[in-house]
Amino acid sequence: MTPRAAPSRLAGALLAAAFGAAAGAARADDVTSSAERTKGARTVVGAPGSTDCAAAAATGVSDDDAVAACDRALQTERLTRANRIVTLINRGAIHLRRRSGEAALADFEAVVALEPRNADAHLNRGAALVMVRRHGDAVAAITDALRFGVSVPHKAYFNRAAAREAMGDVRGAYEDYNTALTIQPDWGAAEAELARFARGRRERLAAQLRDPAAAGTQ
Repeated sequence: MTPRAAPSRLAGALLAAAFGAAAGAARADDVTSSAERTKGARTVVGAPGSTDCAAAAATGVSDDDAVAACDRALQTERLTRANRIVTLINRGAIHLRRRSGEAALADFEAVVALEPRNADAHLNRGAALVMVRRHGDAVAAITDALRFGVSVPHKAYFNRAAAREAMGDVRGAYEDYNTALTIQPDWGAAEAELARFARGRRERLAAQLRDPAAAGTQ
């Protein structure tokens, strides 16, 4: 199977992993009610920017005003260390939605600097690294996320599979997609990738049956 470079059809799964892992305020996947959309937002007295930033991340808003609210919180408001971490993750999630990979990466790296064993921050960083096509670094970051006990391991394996496949590690990618499906049975995204692998295997076998000589030169 020919390696691929994190195709656009994988982006939704990659971003869902990042948003779902955002500590404290950004459960943007699997939300079904207004209560769920706001349950993680942390309110800081006298810090409206951080509250607006959290609300934007939790509800999927990624416009310029959302980024500005996060910027205002981080630059001008007196945040606790914990809320600075949450706000950085929320801004990083918003940057990922905007497909601003480098900006997202800077935010998640700032979180890791503040809290080196934050597993979900490592996963978010891995998603940003996939977006900017630094696939080897993404594999390392996501492996760290798994080592530190990431809250959504099935998505971590899925993201690492995408990075591995882009690097040409087809066997490693297949194993990670399969692990993701084992952890989260009936997950459509992982099922689709494994079906693609099976389809590719059948196509190669058919080609060999049609032209054994050509297959021997591959």
